Amino acid sequence: MKKFTDLITLQANHKQQVVFLMLVISMLYFFNFHVNDIWTPNESFYAESVREMFESGNFLDIKYNYEPRYNKPPLTYWLIAASSYIFGLNEFGIRLPIVLLTIGSVWLTYLLGKRLYGEKGGIYSLMIMAVSVQLMAVKQYASPEIPLTFFFTLTLYWFIKAYQEHKTKYFYLSYIALGLTVLTKGYPYIVVIGGIIGLFILIDSNFNIKATLKKASQIKLHFGIPIVLIIGMSWVAYMYFTYGQDFWEIFQRETFDRAFTRNEKSLRPFFYVEVISWTILPYSLAFFTVLAYYISAPKKLKSDIAFPFAWFLVMFVIFTAAKGKIPTYFIQAHPAMALMITALLVNPRPKKLAFQRALKISFYFPAVLILLGSFVSVYFLGLAFVWYFIPVTFTAIIILVIAKTKGTDHINSQISIPFYAILGVYILVAAFLKPIEKYRPYSEIGSVINEQENIDRSIPILIEKTLIHNIPFYAERPAIRDQTPEQINANQGKTLALVRAESLGDISGFETLWTGMIYDFPSESQFAKFIKACIDAENGDYSKFAEYHLIYKD
Repeated sequence: MKKFTDLITLQANHKQQVVFLMLVISMLYFFNFHVNDIWTPNESFYAESVREMFESGNFLDIKYNYEPRYNKPPLTYWLIAASSYIFGLNEFGIRLPIVLLTIGSVWLTYLLGKRLYGEKGGIYSLMIMAVSVQLMAVKQYASPEIPLTFFFTLTLYWFIKAYQEHKTKYFYLSYIALGLTVLTKGYPYIVVIGGIIGLFILIDSNFNIKATLKKASQIKLHFGIPIVLIIGMSWVAYMYFTYGQDFWEIFQRETFDRAFTRNEKSLRPFFYVEVISWTILPYSLAFFTVLAYYISAPKKLKSDIAFPFAWFLVMFVIFTAAKGKIPTYFIQAHPAMALMITALLVNPRPKKLAFQRALKISFYFPAVLILLGSFVSVYFLGLAFVWYFIPVTFTAIIILVIAKTKGTDHINSQISIPFYAILGVYILVAAFLKPIEKYRPYSEIGSVINEQENIDRSIPILIEKTLIHNIPFYAERPAIRDQTPEQINANQGKTLALVRAESLGDISGFETLWTGMIYDFPSESQFAKFIKACIDAENGDYSKFAEYHLIYKD
């Protein structure tokens, strides 16, 4: 029992503590990660594009719904394809590399924390990073955000290791990782990471330009840039020489223009302040408190947080100035924010009692609200009464942490109490993922289609109104969107269509293969709204759903 208590209260020996936390986090990440059909729309782009890669045997020319998709570089597609080749073209195989790279991103944050702030620093950084809300939201979502976070963090890990140890081989590893970062999301990230490294060296050189240039000359740019370009831009070069200006215009718009051009609507200077207020919950309030402290004590910037501060500041400035503003763009700053919080906890803190109290409140107050929220979640999500066991268990764990750290240094409890409080919420939400599948009948539709021997794979599926983005993946055929009942009715030859119930009266000569309810909103990415719609449906309110019929004419 003592050994378990030591693990819960972060007082076990370092190796055992790290193994325990990584096991807990891994089990959380893998719980129910594959039970849902492919989400729409964004995950559908990656799942269907990979399916079409296998179908065509071409893994360079990315297509979605049998049309060229030039929007993003290919590394995320290739990772998903490699996993799907091993585990099958299914939800498990498609999402597995994303979950593994999320765990890898947490591990890299631990390594950075340990390098910069010692063993305790590694543990604190690991815990803060692992349960941040935005990371949890995309940890099993087949999209580039997590691969980008992993390779972005890997780049900076190898850089700081090379910089501190003065070993050239780590600079080369950093350049390889940067090349993979570019192959994941595009060449603007050369500017982002270059800005982070440049500002850090400037701070570390006390803003002495001569000293900065001398240190910068040691990072082997003349070797590194070619490595980055060869790895990161080889696919871009291939696509440009193959498809010319058609490719370049779309790729440029989706990478450089979205990142670095501005318009009046993009001038929202507080957008990412709002994002930070929730994106790294339960530690957001603590981050703002830490940031306020370091701004008020700039002399400590170099000694305590030069590297993570440069990381955070460059990302904040660039993405605030950019035209495209989406909360997920800031996930790559999470390791930096975790490290900044960690720095204040492991370094000598200010002796002002008022600040120490404010810091404790910034950890404990959100934890109390989240713990209460875990009890409410069982009722709100309509889960069985037995699920109250989860918030009760984590309440008992938190009471144990408080009892065992009473009268001692409270840093362990400041980190662990929010960690355990939000774990319960995540488990409950993951438990709810399976019941909501009855409101997501996409794989069922695909099975009905593909079990019909008389429906050839060459027959597209016509969809009334907007495209349901994951239908091409499950139907294993192209989908034609925005069809009217008149167009479907007038279609010559064998016809497969998905139409709304109110349109059936305008269509004749078809047999109905399937009938069911589909979420009547373009995106399930606004997950809270989708959950609310499902809960309303459980209570008989289907106002956010539409009745669809799968029909066929031979």
